[in-house]
Amino acid sequence: KLLILLVIILCRAVFILLFLNFLLSMLLPGDHPVRIRIARIVEVTLRPFRKILKPINGIDFSPILAMLVVNLIEWLLTSLIRAMFSA
Repeated sequence: KLLILLVIILCRAVFILLFLNFLLSMLLPGDHPVRIRIARIVEVTLRPFRKILKPINGIDFSPILAMLVVNLIEWLLTSLIRAMFSA
């Protein structure tokens, strides 16, 4: 149970940071310190998705794809851990 909780906490933290980056990019100017710090943290996660999904009409959909993948990874890992330890 502790391992599952750790996976959930880590995945949710990444999801929240991705969502905050997405939200703050619409609300704060690009040179705002909070936005810059979060963008630096999240950029590592978004870089592979930006290579796969190019902006469409100037809109970057990579954060949405990344959030979906983080949720999928959380579900897969928790299911796998439950299956491993229930047997």
